[in-house]
Amino acid sequence: MTGNLNSWPRCHRGILLAAAACFLCGGPLLPRLAVAAAPTPYGEYFVRLGEHWTDAGSIANGPESTPGSADRDDESYQRRLGLLEAEGGPYADTLAEPLADLARLYRRSGDIAQAQQVFQRALHVVRINDGLYSERQVPILRELFETYRMTGDMATLDARYDYFFRLYGSGQAPFTPLRLGAALEYLRWQREALRMELDERGTERLVALYALNERLLQDIDAGPAVDYPDYRALVLSQLRNLYLLLSRYDPGPEPGLRGSQYIMPTAWDDKDMSQHRLETLQRNALARGRELLDELIARTPPAKPEVLAGAWLELGDWNQWNDQRSEALAAYRQAETVLREAGEQSLLQQWLGEPVELPANGAFWQPRQSVEQAQPVVVQARYDVSATGRADNIETRAMAGADESKAGRVRRNLAQTRFRPRVVDGEPEAGLHLQRDYEVLD
Repeated sequence: MTGNLNSWPRCHRGILLAAAACFLCGGPLLPRLAVAAAPTPYGEYFVRLGEHWTDAGSIANGPESTPGSADRDDESYQRRLGLLEAEGGPYADTLAEPLADLARLYRRSGDIAQAQQVFQRALHVVRINDGLYSERQVPILRELFETYRMTGDMATLDARYDYFFRLYGSGQAPFTPLRLGAALEYLRWQREALRMELDERGTERLVALYALNERLLQDIDAGPAVDYPDYRALVLSQLRNLYLLLSRYDPGPEPGLRGSQYIMPTAWDDKDMSQHRLETLQRNALARGRELLDELIARTPPAKPEVLAGAWLELGDWNQWNDQRSEALAAYRQAETVLREAGEQSLLQQWLGEPVELPANGAFWQPRQSVEQAQPVVVQARYDVSATGRADNIETRAMAGADESKAGRVRRNLAQTRFRPRVVDGEPEAGLHLQRDYEVLD
């Protein structure tokens, strides 16, 4: 099985396509958003220096397991492994962690191929002792996945994520924390693969991703109670999908419309159907994002004011990014009220005390493929942000003269970036004379 949603067995593809049809065909069609006015996907080309995001349930980008003996060398590891094998045999349970430690040593020394082999052996030992679905595999898988990222072998990483998703339930009930975590990580990876344009079937991958996320949301509603944090994570995952959908995919002309002439479509092939589903999603995206966040707000426990204010903030940001400023301000006011009543002045200042680049949830952030990072390209920017959330009077300069061409690109992108404005006592205010350092990612 190859590494993307489109290569699933026919029965799995049928489930996703049926789900997509259910979600995409109903409801009124909203006017198409103007593609020409699409804002900069903040986080994809540049970010504030030192800024990064993580998704709930992340496997590939989570922290490493703690090494057992970081100061050992290859020879001492091999001696230890030999003693354990002599004592318990080649599949002794006690071998798993020393093998993972040895693999980390190879990875740190740059021998990625050898590290992958040893991580694979550690996984084999765990599966023999604990079974195929052991949760103890997860930290080892996390580090194995990182080796594929280090070498840029994203096709293999894609295939590994498919296997990982199937291994831990394929997004099916019962929704244990392990299964939900695996599903969330799989959704995160699919967004990353789309941003990288990993294959030529991005439209199909995105439609299937959206349908899978929707199906998970419906299934947890229909099944036994799921903890609020898991529900919230699925909602915010789908919101990131909607950001990606609106920014990265040109819906093209209306079906059957060419210039000023209407023509009847002939036969629909798979590409036409995927494009049609995508267009329907885009027309309904703004309303669907609002609906998701309204439901999240309604379900947020009132005893958690910080979480409730965060949900209002997400709703404000979604409206602001889509140029719905009056609706955005109403949501920001709600977030401000919740935080003031809870005495969260520090958080209020952090969230609404200065302009913030949108989206502020990492929807477009693209982690580097390799952990071996060169010196970052840094551009310093000075600008104002209006009360409506637009940057003006932008001046940029590269911190290194050789990177000056990057400064112009940052300037152009800042002009198209949507900002959450500074909000004071319920009113938006301009943020003047801002100075920020940005790392250029592309």
